[in-house]
Amino acid sequence: MSRDYANKSAKKPPAKRSKARTNSRQTKNSPTQSPRWMWLFSGYLLGILSMGLLHLWQSPQQDISQAIDKVTGTKSVQDAKAEFIFYTQLRDAEIIVPDSPPDALRNTKADKGQDEVFILQAGSFKNPRDADSLRANLLLLNMNAKVEKINSSKGGTWHRVLVGPFQSSSKLASARSTLLQNGIDNLVLKRPKK
Repeated sequence: MSRDYANKSAKKPPAKRSKARTNSRQTKNSPTQSPRWMWLFSGYLLGILSMGLLHLWQSPQQDISQAIDKVTGTKSVQDAKAEFIFYTQLRDAEIIVPDSPPDALRNTKADKGQDEVFILQAGSFKNPRDADSLRANLLLLNMNAKVEKINSSKGGTWHRVLVGPFQSSSKLASARSTLLQNGIDNLVLKRPKK
């Protein structure tokens, strides 16, 4: 298509604007639709008004209760101050310390602990071969292990694999950590010394 550049006076008529675009501008500025800040401001004023009314509604009730307290001569719960007397009781308390030496107290605790021993249960099996297999693994870990046969109340026989006995809690803790490092769950049992 060729164009005549010599005749520049021929101009195109101006394009018509779409009605949808002009209608959207008119709805934005229409008097029926209010801006967002107006809604925010009205909500703020409504909140202030409601708090003021709530304050006015509660204050007469407090005045009436204070007047009744003055007439009857009683103190309300709000007016009563909390009294803490434990500060003076603690300061004035007297603690009586026994005259026995500390070594005597330690020996009595140690004697009570000598009546019981701790044993670790490494497993419980119905099949005696499984229990012997776990016992052999524990012996390879340099642990004192034995198998104990137990008859249950339901008529079945169980074979428990026990490690120990342990007199001190430190030896018990080291044995438990060794078992846990090798993937063997255990259970601490407390038994009377034989």
